Amino acid sequence: MIWVLGETRGDALAPVTYEALGAGRLLAGPFKRGLSLLLLGEGMDDLSKGVLKKADRIYLIEHKLLNSYTGYGYKKVLEEFFKDKDISALIIPGTSMGRDLAPLLSVSLGLSCLTNITGVEVINNTVHVKRPLYGGKIVETLALEGSAVISIMPRSFKEPEASERQGELIRVEARLTEEDLRVRPIEVLREIERREITEAEVLVAGGRGVGGPEGFHILEELASALGGLTAASRGAVDAGWRTHASQVGQTGKVVSPKLYIACGISGAPQHIAGMRTSRYVIAINKDPNAPIFREADLGITGDLFEVIPEVIKEIREIKGIQEGKP
Repeated sequence: MIWVLGETRGDALAPVTYEALGAGRLLAGPFKRGLSLLLLGEGMDDLSKGVLKKADRIYLIEHKLLNSYTGYGYKKVLEEFFKDKDISALIIPGTSMGRDLAPLLSVSLGLSCLTNITGVEVINNTVHVKRPLYGGKIVETLALEGSAVISIMPRSFKEPEASERQGELIRVEARLTEEDLRVRPIEVLREIERREITEAEVLVAGGRGVGGPEGFHILEELASALGGLTAASRGAVDAGWRTHASQVGQTGKVVSPKLYIACGISGAPQHIAGMRTSRYVIAINKDPNAPIFREADLGITGDLFEVIPEVIKEIREIKGIQEGKP
């Protein structure tokens, strides 16, 4: 059986869940194995409706303590669930949750662990996986012997086509106590629905050249016009202008958007390693010799605070024409 662990984002399934199902279908077909999706938490009935025709079985593993992710809580429940199940592969989204949970489960279940996978295929009944190394300069191909926990890099796989047959919905009551979590929430200050930068199609990233936290306002305006998110270099994060959750690079997150706009980012190797797999890169920088230009498909030498407002203006005019507005 090919298994996929789903992840939620607010009141919906995270986009990378559908991508994980796509990777799972690539393996399930050649092996003629079933594809099962696991959703953990309470109130998952509505969320499961969108994937009933994309998986053969959907398991709703229900318990109120699973509504928020905790590594040891998820590990205990899944360890119990899989003790009498056949696992050909367990695919996990390579998000913050997945990067924490994948090694825990691989040890707990006695499986290999493969991370940051961007491609899978079956050749002569053997699973081959691909992942970028050295900041995307080379791609490693591995032949998998036995079963494994596989975490996939967001935006690397396509959502599978819906089948004609609806998948079977199965409910499982989990056994879990607060002591099993090994953590205890003290106070919830604020709950927000946050999109992961690893899942965005468009990223507008700022570096030290932005000048300060207020400089990101214009980047947020551009990202909003393009339907994307803002990100940051390590320099901007170290300066306290943005949170670590928005950092792109070797010590941050590896992203693969369709469009990456680097604003005031010089292009240090550790940053390039985090965005090299972007499909299209635009760089805006005052320094014509900035290394970021070597990675860019389009480079603009100039003051970002002069360039970006003009870009936003053009975007809005184009959108106005498309929507039939004067």
